[in-house]
Amino acid sequence: MAAALVWGFLLTAATELLSLFRLIGFWEILGLWVVSTTLALICLSRVNGSAKSFNIGVWLAGISRFELFFLAGLAVLVIIIGTVGLISPPNNWDSMTYHMSRVVHWVQNRSVAHYPTSYTPQLYEGPWAEFAIMHFQILTQGDRFANLIQWFSLLGTVLGVSLLARQLGVGSRGQIFAAVFGVTIPMGILQGSSTQTDYVVSFWLVCFAYYALLQKDHDQIRYSLATGIGLGLSILTKPTAYMYAFPFMAWISLSLVKSRRTRG
Repeated sequence: MAAALVWGFLLTAATELLSLFRLIGFWEILGLWVVSTTLALICLSRVNGSAKSFNIGVWLAGISRFELFFLAGLAVLVIIIGTVGLISPPNNWDSMTYHMSRVVHWVQNRSVAHYPTSYTPQLYEGPWAEFAIMHFQILTQGDRFANLIQWFSLLGTVLGVSLLARQLGVGSRGQIFAAVFGVTIPMGILQGSSTQTDYVVSFWLVCFAYYALLQKDHDQIRYSLATGIGLGLSILTKPTAYMYAFPFMAWISLSLVKSRRTRG
């Protein structure tokens, strides 16, 4: 989740900076991600074994067949949704009227600045999901992976929901049930293979909520940054984030002021 937040922040900053100079193009985008990946690999090589290992065999031995059944069903559903998204081109109403249309305009103009259009949602709706689609579309020269932005967000949201459940004190079975509940929401199943933006904003809101809870209990700057980036990216994706984030923001803010006074 932390890696996703860093990636989302970097994608936003790079898109806005390249757009400022009308440099949104194949070689510029390719160079950006080659440099970013190289720097990430250098940082990874300097971890010096501090990363935790994960033994899948030991983990599977600790859960029951009942829980494995639910996990297998969850995995099958996620794979099916991803396959549909990969095979089917973007084809719903919103995709045709502004999600994909604005991407083509941006690529053509080499900028995400406003442009003349008779359908104004292309200009004022939250742009983050389309920023990500644009990078994929420029690098692959097509819309093959456009639906996968929502699918990756579905995957991240399911994992994030299970982490939130653990943060609230439930065990592994509770985490699995939380994940299953998250992945079987009917609207989520429909949207997970489209270029809608609801799952993307959901993922950033889950990141925001998770790190907000960590920040409440642990006074560390990295949690503050993660909370802020999650909130910012969710608002940049869709305005409904304001409504869903507000109760968490009020709760966390009051808790911090109560426990840490001015520092909070």
